[in-house]
Amino acid sequence: MALSANTNRNLFGLTALSAWVGFGLSFVIETFGWVKVKATDPITPDSQFGHVGNYADGLAGAGHRLTDLLSYFTTWSQIVVGIVFTLLWLKPTREEKWLKPALVDALIMITITGIVYNALIGPFYPPQGLNKLSSPIEHTLTPVLAVVVFLVAGPRGWFSLRSMKQALVLPIIYIIYTLIRGAFINQYPYDFLDVVSHGYMYVTIFILGILTFAILIMWLYMIIDRRLNRKIVVPS
Repeated sequence: MALSANTNRNLFGLTALSAWVGFGLSFVIETFGWVKVKATDPITPDSQFGHVGNYADGLAGAGHRLTDLLSYFTTWSQIVVGIVFTLLWLKPTREEKWLKPALVDALIMITITGIVYNALIGPFYPPQGLNKLSSPIEHTLTPVLAVVVFLVAGPRGWFSLRSMKQALVLPIIYIIYTLIRGAFINQYPYDFLDVVSHGYMYVTIFILGILTFAILIMWLYMIIDRRLNRKIVVPS
């Protein structure tokens, strides 16, 4: 049975709220430098930028820390989910063409965020300090909410070959940005993107693997979306 329009709207709003709260907590934490991470932290070794304590404390180092925060794929995924689901909350019936690939982007990026963090990062390098508040929201709650809400509330019929191809643009832009920035500062937000430590061959293979996985996930979502769409009965 299809949910009411009001219920769908509330679910979209709840997902947007989760994304913005997670991002907002991280933004405040980094602004004031409330979490100290040693330069020997295994996630960001050898004084990698951001969470290593090599910037000025407090507001004096806020600019550097926020630049680093906005260079994480997790942050990008929170912002995209926040924007897309806020717009759906404001007007659940909207159907702007650009919003369809944006929804695909939101779902695939937040799915990758949740899976990669919980499988490759979180179990080995748990969050410290106040990040124990923001990390579960960003890496678990928001990914689960976004996927579940999409499955139960839609919007249906937005997955297509066209929207899926367009959705790959933003992740590719992120990869290019990360590699170019890393080439200038010799530092990377994630160990598996660290060209200095692993070389371009390793990083390229890893990136292609993630992109392939992303495409497979998009296909899975499209198949599920089409099957769910067939079950919707339009009153005569």
